[in-house]
Amino acid sequence: MTTIRIQTIQIPANSCDADCMPLRQNKWQIDFPVTDPARIGIGYIVEPAPFVFTPVPFSMHDHHYSANNTPDAARANVTYRFTAAAIVRDLVVVQHTNGITEIEGSVSDTGAPGSWQSIGLAKSRLVTDPATGNTPTGANMFVEGSTDLFVFPNPAAAKQFLRIVIHKTPLPNGWATYRIYPRNDQHDPYTAASQNSLLTRAGLVVTP
Repeated sequence: MTTIRIQTIQIPANSCDADCMPLRQNKWQIDFPVTDPARIGIGYIVEPAPFVFTPVPFSMHDHHYSANNTPDAARANVTYRFTAAAIVRDLVVVQHTNGITEIEGSVSDTGAPGSWQSIGLAKSRLVTDPATGNTPTGANMFVEGSTDLFVFPNPAAAKQFLRIVIHKTPLPNGWATYRIYPRNDQHDPYTAASQNSLLTRAGLVVTP
């Protein structure tokens, strides 16, 4: 069985206004496997996290908002393309202290305008009130480097594209994140297509 991997990750060009890897390296799209280790940019959003968190550069960091606690959706979005149609059940997020509380998800077969199907609004398991479903506001909401879970309420059939939009943040005017890992319906994170490919006798390239 072929393992589905992440083929491409893209955010809008110049969509981060403060220190993070895409801004440092001017790299707003990454196609895997990595060909230039010095310019991974937004690809760091799925880099495997260490067993013990240590401060690392952000993968996204911005201060443009359409309303208090609501980032500008035209900037605060990420598109993942998989090597084949994939089911996305939830996201694992490594949070900055001023991180993310709500993420909207949608999927598509082609990534074309008008083709996107909503999979709902996922909310932080760490801070969402279980009784009301409300997400709180205020500074320093998360423990730095804490691992959070965002479950989409309306998962769809397998599609090749996933788009997430950062919908709400605890701060009214700024947010950042370290990692955002899409996971499948078995709760396993999708990993990036690797350079460690194997050539079969039939001449087919298989990524382990």
